[in-house]
Amino acid sequence: MSTGGDLDAMAAAVAASSLAELSWVEEHLPRVHGAVALLRQGRPAVAFTYADEALARSVASSGAVSLSLTEPRSTGSAFRPLLATGRPVLVEDPEGDVYAADLLLQELHRYPPSRAYVDSPILQRENWWYLPRLVVELDLDSVRALPARADAAQHLLVVATGEGPAVHVARMSAEGRDRLELDLDRAAPPGPAVLFGQDASFPDLENWAQWSYRGAWDGSTFTVHDPPATVGLGRTPGLRQRWRRHRDLERGCVAAIPPRGS
Repeated sequence: MSTGGDLDAMAAAVAASSLAELSWVEEHLPRVHGAVALLRQGRPAVAFTYADEALARSVASSGAVSLSLTEPRSTGSAFRPLLATGRPVLVEDPEGDVYAADLLLQELHRYPPSRAYVDSPILQRENWWYLPRLVVELDLDSVRALPARADAAQHLLVVATGEGPAVHVARMSAEGRDRLELDLDRAAPPGPAVLFGQDASFPDLENWAQWSYRGAWDGSTFTVHDPPATVGLGRTPGLRQRWRRHRDLERGCVAAIPPRGS
């Protein structure tokens, strides 16, 4: 169990963070997704829009979830790279009341694209569908130090174990078509694994890319079963791409938000 000092350091680090990573195990396979870490009642939390309902419920249904803070860019002075692990607790917020009261200001501060949707009462009325959330909080079991990723070439290696995800910072030391040699921050157990990377345009975060190599880790080598289609940040989205992204997000949220009174 984490000590009071660990919890205080975790809360300060989350409040000073930019991007984070969520890791969990689903059907004996590891999964990783980039996230913006928030705080609610002292717990780290991620507030999914209803467009990501399936993702949120997958995270919430796992036995253990790890939240890693490894991105040092656009962070505050209290930021420390760390790994927080705990049991997920799902807070369904179809009216958006929890988000508006506890999380909105945090997200506006740390995720600039949200300002286009809810940075004023007028925008909040126009984009009402952005407020309802599926909030996944972590009931913490442990907090430990984790190295920061020095650049986008460093990845997270996440291995599925019987106790949940084992999370490590990794750098490719040798790259082949189907096999990757990795340097890790500490030894990782063998098992089904994901090598996850992400990058973003800082400080605006308008361009945010995530990619994963899926395969197996044998203790020294990562065997690639499913490589990512693309790696790296790519081009900054233009006006038309941003409009389509806004429209797709709205449609996804509206389709998934439960009807009032249901």
